Amino acid sequence: MKLAGERILQLGDPQLRVPAIAVGENLGNHEFRHMAERMHRVLAAFRQQRGFGRAIAATQLGMRYRLIALDLGTPTTLVDPVIRFRSPELFSLWDDCLSFPDLLVQVTRHRAIDVEHRDLDGNTIKWEVRDPAVAELLQHEIDHLDGILAVDRASGNNPFALRSQYERHIASQPSG
Repeated sequence: MKLAGERILQLGDPQLRVPAIAVGENLGNHEFRHMAERMHRVLAAFRQQRGFGRAIAATQLGMRYRLIALDLGTPTTLVDPVIRFRSPELFSLWDDCLSFPDLLVQVTRHRAIDVEHRDLDGNTIKWEVRDPAVAELLQHEIDHLDGILAVDRASGNNPFALRSQYERHIASQPSG
């Protein structure tokens, strides 16, 4: 899928399975700011075209570095993110992905996490993520950096649904 002149790698592309390497001390290189700008541009174009999308990992654009472009109202770039804490409480949800936009996968994730990362200026950020939707999103994106996809985390009896079927049948069912 091409957006903003960039190709988002799709499910089945072996590059999605290659773990990313740390940016580390190379952060001062302006190349990383350009990568982050590209990622944010593609994320915005995807959201405009498809109506969803809150984050993208560099690996989804074939870039081998531990970078995440996140937009929860303000564009933010996470450099070398690491999960430092995972709550024992879990929850299940239907997950979607820019690398398989027409498929939803039921997954189980930790309800809360702590993430440590750097910003593009090299400042260390420690983020206690207590919103389950954001915690799930960050777990999803960090998995991408490790070569893990949501389809690998599928859980439940019938964990896959086409988006069209999900919207028609599953989303309207009462939960719980």
